[in-house]
Amino acid sequence: MRSRSDDYRFNALNCLAIAEQITDPGTKALLIAMARSWYALAGQADRNSKLDLCFTRLLQSEPQQPVTQQQQQIQPSKDESEE
Repeated sequence: MRSRSDDYRFNALNCLAIAEQITDPGTKALLIAMARSWYALAGQADRNSKLDLCFTRLLQSEPQQPVTQQQQQIQPSKDESEE
């Protein structure tokens, strides 16, 4: 069974193989950039697979807290309160 990082590397190699056949410089550059992105994802997937903690599980297990904001009330200055 292939890992996720293997799939990403496979996609990177496919982009490079297609780029070799393309004559348009812009399209070739895009395919090479895509290959670099796939390869970077493969590296990240390798690093993630070595972690003991799965962040998606952590995020799902935390209860969702509503975001609240406090509003500051403007206090009268001492001069105004003495009048």
